[in-house]
Amino acid sequence: MKKGMKKALRQKAARDRKNFFPTLAITILLWIIIFSLVYFVEPDKAFVVPLFFILIFLAFLFTFSTALASSRRGLILSSAVTIFLFLRYLGVGNIINLLLIAGIAISLEVYYSKRGS
Repeated sequence: MKKGMKKALRQKAARDRKNFFPTLAITILLWIIIFSLVYFVEPDKAFVVPLFFILIFLAFLFTFSTALASSRRGLILSSAVTIFLFLRYLGVGNIINLLLIAGIAISLEVYYSKRGS
């Protein structure tokens, strides 16, 4: 009886275990695409800037979600970084905006962590 129970627990643990290799492969691919875009493509081409911000958001999302082991935290942090980078692109990204965005991100994380528990 104990042997069957251990086997069932092992099988359940194997099913519940996350496979990080596809996420790692996508993350590395996204960062390679971003570096290639920055190095090889001129910024005055059509749709390059929106493509850059979309790729940056996705790369940060996968990176932070994997590093923090939480999709919610990865989404909040990658959104905050992308918004600040966009403000820098517009020329209004300064320390005050950085602190405001960080405060909003922290408030969102505290709100969702309190709401979930």
